[in-house]
Amino acid sequence: MATNFCLPKEISDKIKKAIKSGEVDIEKLSKMSSDDRVAFFMKFMNERNAKETVALFESKLLLKNQQKGLVNWAKQIVGMKPEVQRDIISRIMKMDKVLSPADESAFLRELASKRLGTDITIEEAKKITELSNKIKSLENFTDDAGRIKYGRAKLDLTDYVNSLNPRKANLAENIAGLPRATLASLDLSAPLNQGWGIISRKEWWNNLAPMVKAFAKESAFRDIQADIITRPNYKLARKAGLRLSDLSENLLEREEAFMTTLLDKIPGMAGSQRAYVGFLNKARMDVFDDLIKKAKLAGEDVGIGSKEVEDIAKIVNAFTGGYGKTDPLLNATLFSPRKIKSAIKILNPWTYINPNTSKTARKEAVRNLLGSLAMTGTVIGLAGLSGLAEVDDDPRSSDYGKIKVGNTRLDVSGGNAGYFILLSRILSGTTKSSNTGVVSELGTGYGSATGFDLTASFIRNKLSPLASLVVDILTGENAIGEKKTPTQSVIDRFKPMFLNSVYEVVKEDPEASVFIPFALLGGGLSTYSISEDWTTKETQEITQLREKIGEKELKVANEKYNQIIREEIEAIKKTDKYKKMTPDEQLKAISKIKDEAKKDIFKEYNFKPKKALPSKK
Repeated sequence: MATNFCLPKEISDKIKKAIKSGEVDIEKLSKMSSDDRVAFFMKFMNERNAKETVALFESKLLLKNQQKGLVNWAKQIVGMKPEVQRDIISRIMKMDKVLSPADESAFLRELASKRLGTDITIEEAKKITELSNKIKSLENFTDDAGRIKYGRAKLDLTDYVNSLNPRKANLAENIAGLPRATLASLDLSAPLNQGWGIISRKEWWNNLAPMVKAFAKESAFRDIQADIITRPNYKLARKAGLRLSDLSENLLEREEAFMTTLLDKIPGMAGSQRAYVGFLNKARMDVFDDLIKKAKLAGEDVGIGSKEVEDIAKIVNAFTGGYGKTDPLLNATLFSPRKIKSAIKILNPWTYINPNTSKTARKEAVRNLLGSLAMTGTVIGLAGLSGLAEVDDDPRSSDYGKIKVGNTRLDVSGGNAGYFILLSRILSGTTKSSNTGVVSELGTGYGSATGFDLTASFIRNKLSPLASLVVDILTGENAIGEKKTPTQSVIDRFKPMFLNSVYEVVKEDPEASVFIPFALLGGGLSTYSISEDWTTKETQEITQLREKIGEKELKVANEKYNQIIREEIEAIKKTDKYKKMTPDEQLKAISKIKDEAKKDIFKEYNFKPKKALPSKK
């Protein structure tokens, strides 16, 4: 195993002369320490080239025929082609002769350092030797338990080497990813969040238990990773681009929801990260193995580097929310760019009919899509038939793809229903209110939403926490129109979504608590109702009411008003008469309910709005 490099010609000429003159005495060099050798050669060259020269020299000392080796060294340093560096781990696995010399005092630190790509101490090299030897002692495993031990040993070596020459994210990158990771923590959301596309496959169900174990224990997560890296198809999967994440210091290797190391030691949050990554990695590898087996039976090329294998990896990535490469700019702008790319891939008809794509990949893509839609439709249908929940089958309504109990909605589509809703609204030119059921045409009348408005709102809901914070501060309100101060907006970025949703359900809509287990697994949970916020209104009558009863009592009056209109609007929506009304008639009916409710509240407070005096000209 040669350590090759090329000295500049002028330095090479100096060394030639020094060897001929005896100034470079090979016998004396062989008795020097590594540091003394480097210092000696720095008379002829810079420190970097001196270390390279010494590393090559010392590699020859390891040969049985040292004399021949040193002669070769003298030849090599004066002209050699550069060698392409190989993967660091594969290099380490082959350098036991370098790291385990018979005589420890002769350990050649400069050579070992070059092999690792970073300076190391003798103690560190000893540790690498121990870890490498442990791997060798476990490589002849005979069962899965032995294979996992072997994989754990490989992980230990990889982690240790990475710790010697880490690709650490800077503080700014870690802080930038902190809000998103906090929002995504303290749950087990991978199955329904990113795994929706494979929910009809056995691999989805089989990985629920391992996910829970990974949440509870780091050792269980390590076992998942060890299992994956020792599978026969692991190298095939990596070469094909299958998305297999980790929790290392290199943020680009993480799932995009957890691109920070600042939560790695916090109980609960660290567990949710392990559960998320563990579920997705194992599910992806399980599905990949299954598809490779099917492709092989179908006579397709499943060799390393084949297009068919790459197609299979892309399909697995797309249906598990991991499609596309990591883009730092998109990660800073959007909450989950790879998941968005995955949704687009799933919704693109070309994915299923492209004749240049592997037949196995296309077939499984169709199966995944139809299976997930069937499972989702069945769940929604059963919920509607139970009489305990409401469902809306109109894709123009924001309640489409959701199950509604009281004022709480559970999204069981993995968030993908939103794409259908946006497309349906734009193509039909209409939108349906989830609160009133009123169908309105886009862009007609003052203040009505346009297709552009809907698209902008959709994109705003996909922004990363930091990007959306900037928008909220600039507009003074969040994506759903709630007035927010900058401080409130910042606090909102550090509330775990699952716990915040549970709090809202328990506080506002306890009858919907049945949704909590589904939300734990990644189902979208949202609670909102028909309401108006008088505290932010500056109309003449509300301003006068505020002056009469004060801000505190205004909030009480506002809640009474909202309670009345909620009950009456929900009641009228269920009548056949309302359902037969035209959109204009429905709007008038809703307006009448609101006007009557307002009159009742004003009467309760013995309040009569004063008409504005005409302006004097």
